[in-house]
Amino acid sequence: MANLKIFGTPTSPPTRIARVAGIEFGHNVELRELAWRVSPDELFDLNPAGRVPVLVHDDVTLWDSRQIWSYIERLDDSNPHESVRNIEGAHRWREANMVTLGYELMGAMMILRGMEEQPSISDHPYLHRNIERRDRCLKTLDDMSSSGWLVEPTTFGLADALMICATDALVGREVIDIKQYPSLSGIRMRYSTRKSLVETLGEYYPGQRGGL
Repeated sequence: MANLKIFGTPTSPPTRIARVAGIEFGHNVELRELAWRVSPDELFDLNPAGRVPVLVHDDVTLWDSRQIWSYIERLDDSNPHESVRNIEGAHRWREANMVTLGYELMGAMMILRGMEEQPSISDHPYLHRNIERRDRCLKTLDDMSSSGWLVEPTTFGLADALMICATDALVGREVIDIKQYPSLSGIRMRYSTRKSLVETLGEYYPGQRGGL
């Protein structure tokens, strides 16, 4: 069992993905709360891009939740839950596309939240573009989920974790009605009691600032 330090905020979906990975692969995960609003210099010292999460393990530092998931998966002392599927499975290209869309969704979420802050931007081509990006990503992920792109429904992987962490933030902040996306809603229900997701769930509310 490795001792992993993950820097970020409880409400940041990418930070949560990194924490979920640590738990799913049987490691001890310590969240070190760090936000750019509070400690920008410390964050830039850890990651020149000024983003969370940041994983620190022995002499390794990683700056992206996708790379963190892959790194943790490959640790010699990883002991994954029996239902965790390998990221290099037979249908990895399908999962890779879903993961890409999930990160595009989170990118649009971050931009929209930034444009809502004072002085808010309520009418701009980039605002409307990112609303469309968010909505199209959600619809496409829902369609892909319903048509077999998550080919092993009894297993759990990065794509599932990503969708749940992103939509938890959207649902908690009352940005979307998840019932409009029945397949994603079903996936969320399927894993609603999964240990890694329950232990890492942040507190979300409308108008929330910080995190992602």
